[in-house]
Amino acid sequence: MSQISQNRLDLHNTGEQIVWKGKSSQLLNTKYYVLALLVTAVSIWAAVHFSNNYLLLGCLAAVIYALCYFLILSSASYTLTNQRIIRRAGVLNRSTYEIELYRVKDVHLFEPLQLRLFGLGNISLISSQRSTQLFAIKAVSQAAELREQLRHLVEARRNEKGVGEYDTN
Repeated sequence: MSQISQNRLDLHNTGEQIVWKGKSSQLLNTKYYVLALLVTAVSIWAAVHFSNNYLLLGCLAAVIYALCYFLILSSASYTLTNQRIIRRAGVLNRSTYEIELYRVKDVHLFEPLQLRLFGLGNISLISSQRSTQLFAIKAVSQAAELREQLRHLVEARRNEKGVGEYDTN
């Protein structure tokens, strides 16, 4: 049995159901792509102007630079279940971060103008989990709906576990 099938089986046996899966938009990498484009343009101009083909290595470096950022962002994914939220990231070395929903203290929605123009938003979760006190879901579509869904799932999970969040400050 493959690892993927085993993971699905584990989710099924515990009553855990996948509610949402998503990835961050490549729009987050715009500044890196623009920089790579500028370096490519300058490299081509310099190679033609100075008749030196070695200056075209700047193009290669810029493409590799942009490709690295593309791969880093495209390899990251979010999975929301009825019990936890999971973020997997990494190109060569993979890391998995997760928060049990009953540990979530607060859910914030941020919609900066540059993301809102494309129908995207950021969701920030504040949790009582020491290893992951701040968990960000960046540049996802329909962020307002996802935030509401998260809020309801957190309340439902707290009620199931009989857990409440209390601050003693």
